[in-house]
Amino acid sequence: MSDAPANPIDAIACQWAARLDRGLAGEEEAALDAWLALDPRHRGALLRAQAGMALLDRCRALHDDDAPEQAPQDEAPDDHARWGATRRQALALAGVGVAGGLIGAAGLALWPQGSGIRTRIGEMRRVPLADGSMAVVNSGSELNVSFTPRRRDVDLAQGEAWFQVAKAPDRPFTVTAGRVRVQAVGTAFNVRRAGLGVDVVVTEGTVKVWSEGGEAQLVKAGQRARLDDGVGLAVSPIAADAAQQELAWREGQIVLDDVTLAQAAQRFNAYHEDRLEVDPALADKRVVGSFQTNDMDGFAQACAAMVGGRVERGNGVIRILR
Repeated sequence: MSDAPANPIDAIACQWAARLDRGLAGEEEAALDAWLALDPRHRGALLRAQAGMALLDRCRALHDDDAPEQAPQDEAPDDHARWGATRRQALALAGVGVAGGLIGAAGLALWPQGSGIRTRIGEMRRVPLADGSMAVVNSGSELNVSFTPRRRDVDLAQGEAWFQVAKAPDRPFTVTAGRVRVQAVGTAFNVRRAGLGVDVVVTEGTVKVWSEGGEAQLVKAGQRARLDDGVGLAVSPIAADAAQQELAWREGQIVLDDVTLAQAAQRFNAYHEDRLEVDPALADKRVVGSFQTNDMDGFAQACAAMVGGRVERGNGVIRILR
């Protein structure tokens, strides 16, 4: 069996995953950033490769726990060599969505069927699914996974999740978010649910989107589908850099590109139990910048400087005032 994935993007992603595993040199960090910025598909491919590697490491840990404390001396080198080859093959397979099946066959349980995935405020999780797919779940979200031999169904009860779907033409992967359905076979897309509104951004491939009682529409990479207040599903283009900014939460970042201070504060509040409040006189001021989701204090100080305000804190509330 060849160790190389069929998709060239996945092949490069596997190389980067291996480099990240052993630690990047300074020039490699810049090269990786440049590669990720080239194409929105690159980040998803890297996540798949890292998931395959991490799960195989866990599988080896289970194997080591079950092994005798002292293996015969003449068997140890062969064992490590076999593991090294298996790990390389699994990393390659991760690029084409097979790693989940391989690891499942090895006896490592992935996310339990029919169970809920919930994240606390401020928590984000990467969850490998039993079919080889990957879900990255945003803060304060809740979803339920139910797979059968013929279907793969996910119900997004609240919040936001990005899905990298393993290819399985005979098992459609369908995400339900309120009245909206998003169906894919092998692709990557993000679904955000807020009240009755649903927003879908496709980062790779094509998905089918429809609302209850409506006709299905094809939404391709570089497009989004939005249902505002439960009515009127609309498809529109989204630029690659805009999509990357919106999905920066997967890396623990919030990217603000000329948004109002009130909108920025609302986005930060989704990641914190403490609240950020904005003086109404400053609410429409525009702000820009890239911030870590867990650094509300740094965000507040930077935005106050941008809009000519000041920061006060007390009783679990941060206020940006005139």
